[in-house]
Amino acid sequence: MTFLALASQKSLLSLQKSFLQFQLLRIQNDMSYYAAEMGAIKKAYQEQGGDASYEDDTEYIYYEQLDEQLGSEKDSVESQLSVIENEISGLKTLVQNGIKSSCTLNMASGG
Repeated sequence: MTFLALASQKSLLSLQKSFLQFQLLRIQNDMSYYAAEMGAIKKAYQEQGGDASYEDDTEYIYYEQLDEQLGSEKDSVESQLSVIENEISGLKTLVQNGIKSSCTLNMASGG
């Protein structure tokens, strides 16, 4: 029964890991989009010349702030992924040690 409980917990953690990986992919895609938009704004300002700076452009500032927010969110998701991966690894070790102990007990008892 213990192995079933551990397997269930591992499955749940694996599901959480997959969800976090999906979130991370979404964040990375959004960050790429924002970087492309900021690049386009910067390029437009450079082509215009003059004294105006793209860094003062409200749309540029908007994308820059979104990118910063997503950077923090990305760090958080990566941290959560690391914790879950460590938990999954710990469960694998626990199961492997349990199987070894069970086999040793069966061999010792002549089973």
